[in-house]
Amino acid sequence: MTFVQCLQKYMFMIKLIGNQQFRVLTGNIHVFSIIIVYSYLLMCSRSLSAQQPYTATHIDSLALEKVIVEEYYTSNLTDYADTSGGILPKDSRTYRIYIDMMPDYSLQLVYGDKKHDLLINTTTRFFNNKECAALTGFNIDAKKINNNTVALDSWLTLGAASRLHTGILKSEDADGSWLTRPAFKNADGLTKGNLPTFKVYNLDLNFFNNDSTAAKFSANNGGWAALGGVKGPTSENRVLIAQLTTNGKLSFRINIQIGTPTGGSLKFVAKNPEGMEIKFNGLEYN
Repeated sequence: MTFVQCLQKYMFMIKLIGNQQFRVLTGNIHVFSIIIVYSYLLMCSRSLSAQQPYTATHIDSLALEKVIVEEYYTSNLTDYADTSGGILPKDSRTYRIYIDMMPDYSLQLVYGDKKHDLLINTTTRFFNNKECAALTGFNIDAKKINNNTVALDSWLTLGAASRLHTGILKSEDADGSWLTRPAFKNADGLTKGNLPTFKVYNLDLNFFNNDSTAAKFSANNGGWAALGGVKGPTSENRVLIAQLTTNGKLSFRINIQIGTPTGGSLKFVAKNPEGMEIKFNGLEYN
């Protein structure tokens, strides 16, 4: 039974309830109303749960507009000289990766599976601040973000760039700067926003705090998610998914799941789409 058919059944029952002759036959109209409406809801819930899996519309297939790699910061001699958070090589670049979606869509998951692996790689090492030791953007203490090189740490996220801030492109940042570095005088890519409930599945994020392994991060059965999905802080609807600092060449291959305004979801993959999956070239970066 479709939603429309359920609605038609419901309207028919309401018509019966309103019929005076039918009220006499049923006796207690209030009790009967509760029973019949409950039966309707139960019938519809069973019917709708048995429907075919969600099928994306043409508009839904365009939900992912682009993947943005922002060159957020380039380290200098002052950063290199401040070793209290660890050694940050001069001319290291801090990159931020954003998922840019159509309005009203939400980012639910970044993942890798057996048929679509996830890979984040550098030709050298990713920088890991020793004081902060953050694994995700949700771990960054906003009160300590101006200490040494804490603001340049490498981590994963879905929106959060600190416990108080959402990540935003510097070109969109119009609310001043929380950061004290001269390079962030006018815009620091931080803004106040609602942070989602964040979960990590089958990933060992200690990768980011191990200098011997901090060159290649991969997964074929895990990911990081925002329960209920997350939208960007502006009308452009761009969600930050990672901040990565390295003096090497960055590359990545990721897959994502996006929620639709009507409650469905669809997957965009970097390669080898199957079924209802959608291939999107921007999910692979070299």
